[in-house]
This record gives sequence, structure tokens and C-alpha cells, in this order.
Amino acid sequence: MPKSLAAMLWFVVLSVLSSMAWSAPKNEYVLGAGDVVKIQVYDHPDLTTEVQLNNEGTLAFPLIGEVKLQGLDYTEAEALIAKKLIQGNFIKKPNVNVLIVQYRSQRVAVLGEVNKPGRYALDSATNLIDLLSIAGGISGAGGDTVVILRGEERIEYRLSKLTQLANPEKRHVQILNGDTIYVPRAQQLYVYGEVNRPGAFRLEPKMTVMQALAVAGGFNPRASHRNIQIHRVMPEGQVEKISVQLTDLVQENDTVFVQESLF
Repeated sequence: MPKSLAAMLWFVVLSVLSSMAWSAPKNEYVLGAGDVVKIQVYDHPDLTTEVQLNNEGTLAFPLIGEVKLQGLDYTEAEALIAKKLIQGNFIKKPNVNVLIVQYRSQRVAVLGEVNKPGRYALDSATNLIDLLSIAGGISGAGGDTVVILRGEERIEYRLSKLTQLANPEKRHVQILNGDTIYVPRAQQLYVYGEVNRPGAFRLEPKMTVMQALAVAGGFNPRASHRNIQIHRVMPEGQVEKISVQLTDLVQENDTVFVQESLF
């Protein structure tokens, strides 16, 4: 193969690899206002600084003065400080290390039916499933739907579908600074009348009357196995009484009522 052609092919390969590296997603924490960092320069202990980024995301560092680290990950921050030390002819080959001491700029709120609701600091790139785990998981009253409020945008996910996706990248819904994650209560239905454990119960997908009766403990000895009604609130607000079979599907907020047998 001619040298010129080989060189051209090698250049193309390098270009492709460079492009792939440039487009790869970054998973490092991005610095912001309120974060506390410790900066060290190898062989220059007098320059060691621990400081909080101000509201503009800047800090004052010895020799170089004010430097803005807002929006940079720690490796980019290290490179920027080293560059300024070189440009100012302070240190020829500085070896800079930036350590994030306190994560304060990236915060999200987790509300609703989780075991540990509250505000959480993001110390790295975090996805939805990881964040729910940090918040103690979904409580027993929680449903399958998770809502992300991002500015004026509302995004809904079904956890059962999300965890079944084969592609890991699609499963990992990224959480951003300022997001509010809300877990609503599970959809419910009610079972009353001649059953062993009347009350409110979680509505499962495609739940039948028979399954609803099962979670309520089944028929008691006085129950009529044929006279079963659903009391359903219609869109107009009125309650409609519907005679049903055991294989019929129930809906959210339905009341399944088992009447007493006459014999």
C-alpha cells in the first residue's frame, strides 16, 4: 500500500475516533454556585485553597485571581487553572488537582409516595431509578407512574415499562438540576358488602372483579355470588350502579359491592 494512501486512511481513522470521543456523553459532575472545592498544586502547598463558588460560579485563587468554574467538570477546572498559572508565568508545568468537598449546586426534590421524600444533592450524573433508590424507594401506597416536573414541562414514566426496556441507555432517564420528581398514589378501588376484608385496595393493571374480591378476602358465608354491583362515578358526577360478572374489568375509584344472599 502506498505510504500516502496509508497515511490518509490512518488520518480518517483518527478523525472518526476523535469524533466519537467528542460526542461521548459526559458523566462527570458539573460545578456550580455553592459548591465547595479544594484546589491543590503539586509541590506548591502554599497554593492549597478550599473555597465555595459564589453566585456567579467563580472563586479567587492565589496568583491568578478570580476564575470562573461554573459549568465545568473537575477535569476541565483543573485544566483551566493550570492554563492560567502557565499564562501568568507563575508555574511552568503545574499539576493541579480539584476535589469537590461539598456538592451544593445540583439539587432536586423528590415528593409524593416515596419512603424518604425531600431535597437531594446530586454528586454525579444520576438517573431516575437511582434517585428513587436514594429516596428509599416507592412506598406501599405509591403507584407505577413517576412524574418529572422540569420548568413548565411535565414528563410521565411508567416504571414497569421503563425497567423492562432492553436498552440500558433508554432505561436510564437522566435527572437534571432543579427537577422535581413526584410519585402519585396508586390508583385505588373499594370493595364493600359481604366480603371478609372490606376496604380500599390498590388497582392493578387489567384487574377483574374476581381479582378485586380476592384481595378483599373473598365472599363471606352470607354473600350472594351472583348479585355483585359496581358503583361507578361517571364523568358528569352521578353514580351509576352496574351489575357485573366476575370476569369484568374494574376501573379506578370503582366500588365493588357484594350483596347479601336471600337464601
